Amino acid sequence: MYTDRDRQQAVGPGDYSPAEPAMSDIVESGPSSRAKRKRNASSLAQVSQSWRSAMSARLSKVELAPDLGDDIGSRRWLRGVATLVGLSAIAIAGWPGFSSVEAAPSMRIDDRVRDEFRSQMIQPLAFGADSGRRMGATAAVVPLASAPERPSVDLVATLAQGDGFDRMLRRAGVSKEEALAIAAMVGQAVSLEDISSGTQVDITLGRRTSSDAPRPVDALSFRARFDLQLAVERRGGQLVLDPRPIMVDTTPLRIRGTVGSSLYRSARAAGAPPSAVQQFLRTIGVDVDLNREIGAGDEFDMIVDYRRAATGEVEVGDLLYAAIIRDDRPKKQLMRFGREGRFYDASGEGAAREGLVAPVPGSITSRYGMRRHPILGYRRMHSGLDFRARHGTPIYAVTDGTVNFSGRNGGYGNFVRIRHGGGLSTGYAHMSRIAVRNGEQVRRGQVIGYVGSTGLSTGPHLHYEMYRNGQKIDPASVRFVDRAQLSREEMARFREQLVRLQLVEPGAALADLPPDPSMEEEPVREIDRIENRQRVS
Repeated sequence: MYTDRDRQQAVGPGDYSPAEPAMSDIVESGPSSRAKRKRNASSLAQVSQSWRSAMSARLSKVELAPDLGDDIGSRRWLRGVATLVGLSAIAIAGWPGFSSVEAAPSMRIDDRVRDEFRSQMIQPLAFGADSGRRMGATAAVVPLASAPERPSVDLVATLAQGDGFDRMLRRAGVSKEEALAIAAMVGQAVSLEDISSGTQVDITLGRRTSSDAPRPVDALSFRARFDLQLAVERRGGQLVLDPRPIMVDTTPLRIRGTVGSSLYRSARAAGAPPSAVQQFLRTIGVDVDLNREIGAGDEFDMIVDYRRAATGEVEVGDLLYAAIIRDDRPKKQLMRFGREGRFYDASGEGAAREGLVAPVPGSITSRYGMRRHPILGYRRMHSGLDFRARHGTPIYAVTDGTVNFSGRNGGYGNFVRIRHGGGLSTGYAHMSRIAVRNGEQVRRGQVIGYVGSTGLSTGPHLHYEMYRNGQKIDPASVRFVDRAQLSREEMARFREQLVRLQLVEPGAALADLPPDPSMEEEPVREIDRIENRQRVS
């Protein structure tokens, strides 16, 4: 056992005693070692950063993809070619193949299962199979010399716009002789031109007499008019026309109610058809300001042409009567009368009608006034309106009148002048073709010619002029309003018709119709529907 003195004697003057750290030294050594490790890590990061910077600087000097258009043949250019070839080789090496990729089946498929799948494929349909397990015919199947036909064929043919009744039947498979015969029979009952386009015709074709002959007509039926069903049937080997009238109720539909916040919505809520409400607003709106002169407490009264067939169909016609009622007295009442269908008030005076319509559907390119003439080259008075329009566009008479000039007229080219009432006349110039004669009576909207470029004109357009007592005026400053007057005989018929309409009760047209004795009960079974054709489509 050594003492402190012995330890001091064992150690020479220049020697150091072995390290024997104290507890305090051990405790204090921890933080210093961590700081040392941090210093080592920071120095390693600095070395890595300096290495990366050096490598980046060195690589930035190397140009792997130089412009092959510059310095052709130089080392730089050859290095770029080598880079291109290498990248192309890598791309070609990685080019995908075109071999089919097969997915692993979800179940084990043997020959029996494969045959079952094949029988359900759509491919057999191409070889004549229908569906299910039926397969296409093989060489062992011998075709029949002739296949049996259906004894009759039921089909529906539609009369197209501008089509002939016989042509429609021929397209359906009817022979030329029978088509002409049926058209002649139908023409005896109703004019073929009056049959509206879109009419559907039920046709039953019978058995052929030979394989190359058309099927004969066994029966045919269609709705020729709202009140008439026509049928053609074969009786005793001959085609016979069977007209079947349909009972129709022609009681007009009268609708009356309070205007409220909106006349249109109130009329629609009362059951008025949309077309009738629109006609009512247009008719009343000519003489009455709908926003200022009609109050919420006023009443509207309209009568509409309304027809109901015994088969259930309804046909809504034109507005017949329109009135605004205030304090149980009519403030304004108008009724449609005459062939033209114009409205007249209760005194027999025609309702105001805007007589001036646009002569062509085009915009105005030059107005009334002084301008430089495009051909003559100097300023002069332009005494009308020029309308932009294509060559051949129809030109319409702006209102009723009499043609007092029709022909060639100097710089106007083909020219038409129409004399109207009140000393007013209108002129239409540069026409390509004139459609009216001198002295002819024309109506508003009638075609009087076609747009052209005759006379002093640089291109197709309409030059439109207006005259008052022979003097040219600005057409844009005139607004025609005309009223028709009834004669004494027409006035008597007008009042009679007005009284008859006012006796119609509101909603009377919606009452149940009595049964039509000519209507048979509709067959219930589908086989009866085919064998016994319905009388009404």
